Amino acid sequence: MIYQIKQADHLNQTVLLPSSFSHVTIESISFGKRKIACRSILHDEDSQSIYISKDIAESLLLPKNIRIKALVHSETLFLGPVVGIFTAGFYKSLLRPLGDRSIFFSKLVVNGCSTGAFCFVFGIHQIHWDLEMIEGYTFNESGWVKITVPFPNVIYDRLPNRKVENSDYFQSAKKNLFMRSIPLFNSGFFNKWDVHHILSKDETVRHYLPETYHAPSIKTIEQLINRFQTIYLKPENGSLGLGIFKLVKNRKNGSILCCYYDENGKGQLKLSSSIEGFLQHFFTQRSLDQYIAQQGISLLHSSGNPVDFRVHTNKNENGIWLVSAIAAKLAGKGNPTTHVKNGGTIKSLHELSLPLNKEDIYRSLSTAALSISKAIDRKMDGEIGEIGFDFGIDNNGNIWLFEANSKPGRSIFMHKDLQQEDRQTLRFPFQYAEYLMKKTISTEEIYDAP
Repeated sequence: MIYQIKQADHLNQTVLLPSSFSHVTIESISFGKRKIACRSILHDEDSQSIYISKDIAESLLLPKNIRIKALVHSETLFLGPVVGIFTAGFYKSLLRPLGDRSIFFSKLVVNGCSTGAFCFVFGIHQIHWDLEMIEGYTFNESGWVKITVPFPNVIYDRLPNRKVENSDYFQSAKKNLFMRSIPLFNSGFFNKWDVHHILSKDETVRHYLPETYHAPSIKTIEQLINRFQTIYLKPENGSLGLGIFKLVKNRKNGSILCCYYDENGKGQLKLSSSIEGFLQHFFTQRSLDQYIAQQGISLLHSSGNPVDFRVHTNKNENGIWLVSAIAAKLAGKGNPTTHVKNGGTIKSLHELSLPLNKEDIYRSLSTAALSISKAIDRKMDGEIGEIGFDFGIDNNGNIWLFEANSKPGRSIFMHKDLQQEDRQTLRFPFQYAEYLMKKTISTEEIYDAP
């Protein structure tokens, strides 16, 4: 149940609880990683309010008038989960503390709080290690509010890119947070080859993988394109379609047509006489050591355009994987991928004109996404609570995995038919955070409030 937390100014060291708590003994109260001794008294005013004396609220750094879940374990009343959303790129403006990303993070905080969590956003410079507290930002009906809170129960990693993620500064901060027994989920970005390598060893999902090679030689690329006529070269740590090359071989003269995005994100075509000529033109400043070569798939078409599918999976409050959203992406004319920022179009499944049954497609995509989510979860280090998949389907109905993302983009949710899924996928991370809190609460270190 979600409780309204109210302050009781006339009491000291006391928590007033609804009568539903009559069967438990409470000798302390915790918010985030802080805990303080208290005495508890029952009240009969209403069943959804908890009253906390001012001295306890101040010691716990408890924000005023919040709504939050509560549970009892080992005679401690835990208010939470308290979830810190870890990111970077802060501005001094309270109106838009995260610049253009402020709207997304405000939606994330609001939807997170609606689940009964207390949610805030913070960066590395807002952590006060010696005081065990964080100066972060939360969002309510008044807009962005700057707050000081204790270390959270759980951290949701939303660092924006690999450069920030891999910096020594952030790696050190994550290590320090981990050493304080704070679960952190979706930490890091997936590496395309690592994911492929893991899944290729799992017999339950390997059939979803296109033929793929890491750091391919010229000979490997030539052999692959001779077999499939269409292949992709992808940076193993790329995103948003940047640096991807689609290569198509002309059967008659052996020339290579390359589709790619220029520095402005516009689709371009380049004709080369051979693979060697292509590499000489595009790979003078790039290294194949950081690329994968992948079999091209002859995709289903809708209204004359190739289509692939974005599938989101999330863990729920029980730590169980489920499919939270499915949408289609149609490639723009002449573009090598379906990325929306580069001209792709979002469609719901019912809008597509396809030669296969749409209900069968939905079931097949769901089965593939859940199986692969579980396989990745089994083999990857750390906690994972959400994954975004890009799948293709060929004309025979076979499912092919193109990519798995630990920090999936949200462009598909611009579609008017996916508003409910948008809200769902914003809430699930905080429901999973509740699961992580409960999972670790019996062993986690709780700091006594000063």
